[in-house]
Amino acid sequence: MNIALILARLGSKRIKYKNIKNFFGKPIIYYPIRACKKSKIFDKIYVSTESRKIKSIVIKYGASVPFLRPKKLADNNTSTIKVIKHFIDKMKFQGDTNICCLYPATPLLKPNILKKFYKQFLKDKKNFLIPAIVAKSKEKKKFTINKNNKIKIIKNSNKFYKDSGQFYFGTAKLFKAKKSILMSESCKIIKLSNNFAVDVNTMQDWKLVKKIYKKDIRNV
Repeated sequence: MNIALILARLGSKRIKYKNIKNFFGKPIIYYPIRACKKSKIFDKIYVSTESRKIKSIVIKYGASVPFLRPKKLADNNTSTIKVIKHFIDKMKFQGDTNICCLYPATPLLKPNILKKFYKQFLKDKKNFLIPAIVAKSKEKKKFTINKNNKIKIIKNSNKFYKDSGQFYFGTAKLFKAKKSILMSESCKIIKLSNNFAVDVNTMQDWKLVKKIYKKDIRNV
């Protein structure tokens, strides 16, 4: 069974109501829902949220919200993997359920990217599979990648990468067993072009993703 799980709380640190903010005429969460549907990978697209407002929006676009997330799991300090574990427990997913956890502010996500990662994930389901993009040397949350596509933390390198902030593939069993996704020994990386991903945390990021998306539309 293949599940898409989009994590979308109402509050956000730097951009107010980021996860449902208008992006070229649609709430930004619409775009990962659309990508998941067009990929034709998933049996079900779920959204984990504490917000009735977000629930009403995503249902309109074809996602399902089987329950509202407890507010204690919707603050700035709650980790992604903790929210995923809660959802797995509530839904009673079997350990072999394939889960793609996605973030809502991912309008650059394309169905073919999801297909590519899914095919790669099926070859080695003992590991998380996540996309990484090139990072600047002065960025804090950066890492290098070894020959086995595993994360390696070193200070001096010619090339650094960072979590693209787009999605993670893993099994329910793997998500349940680990305390971290990115820093788990069971984590493999695939490099993704910076033209396909922007981790949207600030208004500067928001402007950049709009610029890339607008250019992409013109080239279609």
